[in-house]
Amino acid sequence: MKKLILLTTALLTSTLLLVGAQAQFDMSPESDRVVAAPSPAVPLPPTSTDAVLAPVNVSFSRPILPERTFNLAGEEVRRSVVVYLTAEQAAAPASLDLAYLNAVVVAPENSSVKLRINSVEIAQSPIASPSQPSALSFAVPQGILRPGPNVIEFAASQRHRTDCTIASTYELWTDIESTSARLRFEGANVGVIRQLSDLGAVGVDENGTTTLRVITADHTDSRARTALLRLTQQLSLAMRVPSLKVERATELSAQARPGVLDVVVMPAERLPSAVAGAAPQATTGPVAAMIAVQSQANTLVVSGPDWQAIERAGEAIAIAAPGGASRPRIDLATPHPRLEGGMEISLSELGVETIEFNGRNFSTSLQFDLPADFYAYRYGTLDLVLDAAFSADVEPESEINIYTNGQIASATPLLRTDSGILRNTVMRIPMTNMRPGRNVVDIRVNLLTASDAVCQPGWTGQAPTRFVLSNSTLLRMPEFARAASLPNLEVFTGLGWPYSEQPTVPVVVSDGETDLTAAMQLLGRVAAAADTILPVEVMSQSALTPDKNAILVMPLSAMPVSISGRTGISGVSAPAQSPNERALDQFATPQAETSAWRRPADWLSQRLGLNLDDLRIRALDNGPRTISANSAALSQVRQPEGGIWTVLTAADSAVLLEGSERMLVVDNWRKISGRISEVARNADGVQVVPLSNHTLVNTQPFSFANMRLVAANWFSGNILFFAVAIMAMGVLLMFATSFVLNAVGRRE
Repeated sequence: MKKLILLTTALLTSTLLLVGAQAQFDMSPESDRVVAAPSPAVPLPPTSTDAVLAPVNVSFSRPILPERTFNLAGEEVRRSVVVYLTAEQAAAPASLDLAYLNAVVVAPENSSVKLRINSVEIAQSPIASPSQPSALSFAVPQGILRPGPNVIEFAASQRHRTDCTIASTYELWTDIESTSARLRFEGANVGVIRQLSDLGAVGVDENGTTTLRVITADHTDSRARTALLRLTQQLSLAMRVPSLKVERATELSAQARPGVLDVVVMPAERLPSAVAGAAPQATTGPVAAMIAVQSQANTLVVSGPDWQAIERAGEAIAIAAPGGASRPRIDLATPHPRLEGGMEISLSELGVETIEFNGRNFSTSLQFDLPADFYAYRYGTLDLVLDAAFSADVEPESEINIYTNGQIASATPLLRTDSGILRNTVMRIPMTNMRPGRNVVDIRVNLLTASDAVCQPGWTGQAPTRFVLSNSTLLRMPEFARAASLPNLEVFTGLGWPYSEQPTVPVVVSDGETDLTAAMQLLGRVAAAADTILPVEVMSQSALTPDKNAILVMPLSAMPVSISGRTGISGVSAPAQSPNERALDQFATPQAETSAWRRPADWLSQRLGLNLDDLRIRALDNGPRTISANSAALSQVRQPEGGIWTVLTAADSAVLLEGSERMLVVDNWRKISGRISEVARNADGVQVVPLSNHTLVNTQPFSFANMRLVAANWFSGNILFFAVAIMAMGVLLMFATSFVLNAVGRRE
């Protein structure tokens, strides 16, 4: 026991010494301040809480799924998650437990699920549980798990019992409940996190949520609020989760829970007795360290002599556990590199494997990022240089469909060739639905064959290979226009732009713990999406100026008139429809859609792909809108003075916090766009108010090549101006021709 106490003291002291050493200079990109070196670190004396590291728990389990239900749908589907482990967890004996339920039409004799960890297959099991969840447990061989990120892949191969049609493949599914999927470790205290670099091992709870329990002594001081907002972003990157749920607490957790981190943030003189061992070092300089407590709950202490020192302590977290491709987010196991104009990348570099397929409906996904000033969504095309092959049994009605961000972008029939080989076959994909930030491209192949038309018993699982997709297939990005379109919530939610390029980001948060909690959750979500930390500075409402970019988090009831008139939201309307009302109204046909004047517009949309907005000469004003009393809204407005204000608001603080939590769910977050996005308490999805009038901001050095591409995209959305320009060029050409003929031609 005495040796264990001395070992714990040495580990804690070394962590504090590291933070003290890092605090001598500022390595963060948002500041060039130089801070005097703190006093030498003093070793911490042994405390009674050190004794908690004595062996107590002989096993530890933690959930691994970042969502409540993990769905495997289709004939062939692969989904992966990333699980971060400490060195003790990676070395401990481990097993993987799960329970699953599948569709009744899945044929168990032809369907199975494979589990792979770090590209090593550890188990395979038939899919045969249509009536009730079946529990499975697989031992993980020693040496497969490793400290840091581990990729766990679930690969399901599912075939229909009796039906060989493409439509029947949409009936195939297997669900894995997050409450059942977990890694179980044998060993004493393997759940304890001892180093800042292991913060990713906090993981998620049974609902796929990661919670920060923030214990702080002051939430009114602007310096304290700034430190808390920055710390939330730093922890979001360190823990590699898509979003953080923030709870305010007054005391430490009574027991350890997976997916929960207690964070004590306050000056040294106010540290509670449970973490008093950090006080001597925190009195002399910044401290960020994992502290052992009696309950064994994972506890992070961020402290210092004052709030400025606490800010610097948070920077040690960003250094010890940074973001980046080497530490993927837990829900983004496959690479998603940033593509610039003129680049090409193979599917193998995007995490796609070469696949041989004998089913009817093949699909695979890939992801990549686009820069904040991507401006080619109206005219540009992306090339997919396909390396694939299909058998002689495949009929000409088969096709390859490409979806971008969930919307159909291209449909190409598989025409019969002599060899059935598609080598270096270029498929052009319109970039209409692509956006700055992360983009998802789905490749789906529908295969029709003569043998499937017969569909002999058992044929669904016995068919020979009929389609092969090689991961040597290339994705080729053309040179595209570079200009930022503002305001645009897609750029903010995807990349944190334009704030990510500022040395300081003014933030205004109304008084109260609830509003500050909502602001912490919002900025933590932006940091996770953009993989960067916004250098925020909390300021008062009176110091806010409309010529500067800013972020505002406050309910409408707390906004002065000088601010509310600039948010794009004029007030609160009646509550949104209840689920019962929406169910009754779902078959109602609005009068506006059946009126005679809408018919020409519908014809233009269906026949030519045009809408009335493309034919406007003058763009509509981005006038203020009302929001529902039970909704939270994210709005972005360009002020006449030039500043871009992004506002998170609601009718009151309670709705603001609840709405922000719903807004930060991954599916909802990726739907945020336009100038206003609203999430209601009792409604699914996001209501988007599209942008009617935007401003183009030049982000690149002037060049005729880029201006030509920018003009191509702008004219594609302003067709009447393009028509007028063509007519003007025709008139000029006519006069020029007339002048030349009069000068050199014959009059008779």
